[in-house]
Amino acid sequence: MKYLINSENAGKTIKEFLRENNFSANLVKKLKKIENGITVNSVHQNVTYRLMENDILNLLDADFEKDTNEYLEPVDLPIEIIYEDEFITVVNKPCGMPTHQSLNNHGNTLANALKYRYRDKPYVFRASNRLDKDTSGVVITANNRYYAALISNKIKEGTVKKEYIAVVRGRLEGSGTVNAPIDRVGESIIKRVVRDDGEAAVTVYRALLSSDEISVVSVTPITGRTHQIRVHMEHIGHPIIGDALYYEPSTEINRQALHCIRMDVPQVGSYYAPLPKDIINLIRRYFRDEELSF
Repeated sequence: MKYLINSENAGKTIKEFLRENNFSANLVKKLKKIENGITVNSVHQNVTYRLMENDILNLLDADFEKDTNEYLEPVDLPIEIIYEDEFITVVNKPCGMPTHQSLNNHGNTLANALKYRYRDKPYVFRASNRLDKDTSGVVITANNRYYAALISNKIKEGTVKKEYIAVVRGRLEGSGTVNAPIDRVGESIIKRVVRDDGEAAVTVYRALLSSDEISVVSVTPITGRTHQIRVHMEHIGHPIIGDALYYEPSTEINRQALHCIRMDVPQVGSYYAPLPKDIINLIRRYFRDEELSF
């Protein structure tokens, strides 16, 4: 990653320049440890160097083999790429595909698929958001250290917006906010529940279509707790259709009807993944003539 220093930034130390350009202290520390991780005009410099106009500051953001996960195998799996450049890859993750490898998921994950896509170079899987296996939609992955840190900082600042479409049981109208703390259920490593002594969790919702049987809802999680939307929708009496963990299996759809339709990250971009066919078909069972302009 190269920067041509202009008159506005002349006189700043490299450390000051990097801080102003959203480089985290942890990322700067990593760059300092890499041979020629920070150079000016092709000469290695430390972060106290004062930049001059027309200097070319180069930051080594490429990954090396030693950075990769040796246990992550490349697997040729079908994935839909929404956007791709040298900095990020945005995927419309299908339902049934885990984001990360885990104890019971090897060789079937988004991480495996992207490892295969970038098999000709050292590849580190850096997902900025994690969708449940049976939740579909936008996943943004960073292709270098800088963008991973940039997106992580935006998430910590609370400036990243994620919008989901959920199909829930019962009539839900208008809009509202669910402010209910979430914690684990007993010793379970998976299931969550609303509990007074849990971690703060806030979800904003807006009903788009409503009937006595089902409602289609736009949902924005303000915090990022595990299973937050699923837990909060069940908590207010409108569980997500097909959610076998927090409600019951459905004969109309074979997974929870939840899809991340949009994700906006300042300084990175806004990305959209259209509703998949199974959720559209579910909605059409109840709203045959409505325009689905989500």
